[in-house]
Amino acid sequence: MKELIITSTAFRGTSESGEPKRRGNRTTRVPAILEASIRVFATEGSAGFTQRRVASDAGIRLSTLQHYFSTRDELLRSTIEEMGKRYVGRYRALVRDKLRSPEARLDVIVDETFAALTRPGTSLSAFALHCWSLAEHEPFVNELAININGEFLELLAGLVAKINPALPSAECTLRSALILSNMEGLTVFIRRAGENAPDLDALRAATKVVWKALSNAPQ
Repeated sequence: MKELIITSTAFRGTSESGEPKRRGNRTTRVPAILEASIRVFATEGSAGFTQRRVASDAGIRLSTLQHYFSTRDELLRSTIEEMGKRYVGRYRALVRDKLRSPEARLDVIVDETFAALTRPGTSLSAFALHCWSLAEHEPFVNELAININGEFLELLAGLVAKINPALPSAECTLRSALILSNMEGLTVFIRRAGENAPDLDALRAATKVVWKALSNAPQ
């Protein structure tokens, strides 16, 4: 029998070079899984959204994915929550940007919306359409969609209040609902207009005019 040599690196989990061995953990695994999950849901919709497909796209074993998300619904819930968190967080930062005037913040929100809907390779519009469709049949998806909408309404109402301080709270909420409904309409229209779509730069400029008019109009 050859001499067996056990080094201290075997116990420390390091390589002979002294570098720690890379092991997946929740901190790195979960974001990677959710990134793949967002792509799968956006491209395949609910019908093609399976744990096996997400695991394949993430480059991990199915059993590894199921260690973090034991069911498809658990994975789907986390995926929608993550996508909502990303965009709510982005818009919250824009709404609270004190380096710009309230009206300038609204303009930037329009720019961000059009960029998110038209940027090559973007998954927002497809993801949103699949989510809204599924919300018609899945109560937990409907609840998530309502919660995300509520956060956007609150953010936009707060911005309208800064643009037009004379408006009562209920009126600010109403106008934020009009802005949000237009934003969601753009999500569908830009995705489906095809040859009927106007020049997108002109549409973006017109959207700024409409949103500012809604915000500035007296009660």
